[in-house]
Amino acid sequence: MDLRRGAASLDGTSPTLSDLLGLCGEAGVEVRTARLPSGWLGAYDDPRRRILLAPGLTPVEERCVLAHELGHALRMHVGTSAAAERDAERFAARLLIDPVALRAACTWARDDVELAEELGVTVDILHAYRALRGIGRDGP
Repeated sequence: MDLRRGAASLDGTSPTLSDLLGLCGEAGVEVRTARLPSGWLGAYDDPRRRILLAPGLTPVEERCVLAHELGHALRMHVGTSAAAERDAERFAARLLIDPVALRAACTWARDDVELAEELGVTVDILHAYRALRGIGRDGP
């Protein structure tokens, strides 16, 4: 399967964890839980085509971190840099946030925490989406 095409088909649809795992499997990217350096929630090992997730993530964190690491795989990032991290975070934001759901939730959510919770993403993913789209607090 073409990872780019598969990911593009899920763009903005708020895919489930199962959807993301299926995409990884079809693309030949293994997903495992592993002990990672302190403060790391996930990592992409390009030579082994493997995504590593830290144990103990919440379901929302797991979905967001998997999407982020999938961004590294799709963009073929090797090593780490601020630009690669930003790119992967924006990839995850585009993939996970449904713009229609965001618009609707912006009408009633009191703050970013409540908004992110409603969308099933982390606040970091929400902020990355806003930065990508040039959206302020009041929504799209």
